[in-house]
Parts: sequence; structure tokens; C-alpha cells
Amino acid sequence: MKNIYSILVTYEPNIEELNSAIKRLLLETNTLVICNNSQKDVVYVEDKVKIFNFRDNLGIAKAQSIGMEWAFSNGADFIIQMDQDSILEKGTVNKLLKSYQLLTSKGYKIGVLGPKHYDKETKEVDQARIIKGKEIDGKYSIINATISSSSLISKKAYLSVGGMEDGLFIDAVDFEYCWRLKTKGFITVRDNDILLGHRVGDGKKKIIGKIDARIPSSIRHYYHIRNLFLLLFRGYVPFYWKVSNLFKLFLKIIIYPFLFDDGLKRVRYMLKGVKDGVLRKYGRIDLATRK
Repeated sequence: MKNIYSILVTYEPNIEELNSAIKRLLLETNTLVICNNSQKDVVYVEDKVKIFNFRDNLGIAKAQSIGMEWAFSNGADFIIQMDQDSILEKGTVNKLLKSYQLLTSKGYKIGVLGPKHYDKETKEVDQARIIKGKEIDGKYSIINATISSSSLISKKAYLSVGGMEDGLFIDAVDFEYCWRLKTKGFITVRDNDILLGHRVGDGKKKIIGKIDARIPSSIRHYYHIRNLFLLLFRGYVPFYWKVSNLFKLFLKIIIYPFLFDDGLKRVRYMLKGVKDGVLRKYGRIDLATRK
């Protein structure tokens, strides 16, 4: 019997949504580790729940790393990453574990195994626009990377590369982990028969009438662009990701001032991200610049 621990990172959560997520994860996994980046403590009295109340926003990467280290040091064979906005469908973890066992029995070296994701609001299934992935064994795809929510990671994979890259803080954290695992011979796999609803930023907006652009909070542009430049010269980061994101940055700087009421603010965050990325600044954005 495998011990599967869930790691739930929270930040100023909606209590009703949080309680729903906790109840589902307690049914699906042996132990739940809550890594709370909020100022206010999360309190949940249950033997199967371990809570880290940081009382500060350490970033998703460091919170996940702390949760992973504790889980694997305290009996976990696998962990599953979760965010506070996602609710697992019944049986998801068991299905992921069975898929992992099936694929490893066939010789695949699994680093991360996740479901197919869809937008909770629009019900639109996430689709790769450029790199579609390689289909294997009927219902699986080998992909370059996947988002962390509902991702199954084994202790073997963790011991090979460690935790998340804390300095990235947020944005591209999950992708970088998948790419780093690939340098050790692991693959990232999506089970196309399993679906997970998640929240995509603050929605989407049409650009030039056709292209759907995700709308994050303005400050998220800083982390996305800063981390793009931090990862730009790493050989294990896919070339297509670098080029496509540089192209998107160019378009956003031109279009966003006309597309959003706070477009200039968004562009300022992007330009600061470029500057800090070039200067190799990691961690949280300087407090003096957070507006």
C-alpha cells in the first residue's frame, strides 16, 4: 500500500472553497499538508492534517518545497500538488496511481503525472497550441511540462532533483520542475482520461478578435517576465518556450496599453521584470515597487 500525501498551498483562501478542498483531499490521500502563505492562520483540527502557517507570502515555490520535504521525510511514497481553487473529482488520486504503476511497469520513467485541465468558468479544456505531446499507450501523452495542480510526484523523482526552485517565487515554477526532471531522464505524462477544473488567471480576453489571452493580476506580469529572463539562458529550458514567450512579451508591450484600463501599469511591471531578470534578481518583488 502506497502512502500518498497531498500538498495544498493557500493564499488568502475563500474558506468555503478551502474546506471543500480539504474534505476531498482527506478522502483521496493519507495525509494532507497545508502550506499557508497568508497572514491569517489556517486552523483545521484533524490527525491527518499537517499545517504550516508561515504568516507571510513565501511564494508558491518555497511553500511547495517545504511541504514536499516534510512529506517525503515523514512516510510519503508520493505527493500530489494542489491549489486552493481546484477540487479533485472522486477517485482521481487512485486513477493517477494506477496509471503511474502501469506506465512504470512498461519501462517509462515517470517524473510528473497529471490530468488534463480545463477552465472551471468556461469549461474549455486546455490545449497546447504548438507542441501537442507524444501519444503513448492509448490514453496518455508525454508532454514537456504540466501545471502543478493535481500533479503526482514520486519520492524517487524528488530525491533526484529535490524541491521546487524557491527563487522563482511564482510563475513557471511547475514547468521548470518538469524540465529539470527531464535532465535526469524522467518524463512528464498527462492522463487524458482524467480531468481537473482549475481557475485560469482572472479570465480571458480576445486580442485582435481571435486570440484568447489569459488575464492575470498586473503584478503577475512581473514574475512571468522576470522568470522568463532568469530561465532564458538555461540549456534545459525548451527553445520554443523561450522564443514564444519573448514574442508574446513584445506583443503585450505594444498592445496592453490599448487593451486594458490599467495597461500602462501592466507594462511597467513587465519592464521591471525584464530589468530584474537581466540583473538576476530572485524571490519576491521589492516591496517599494509593489503598487
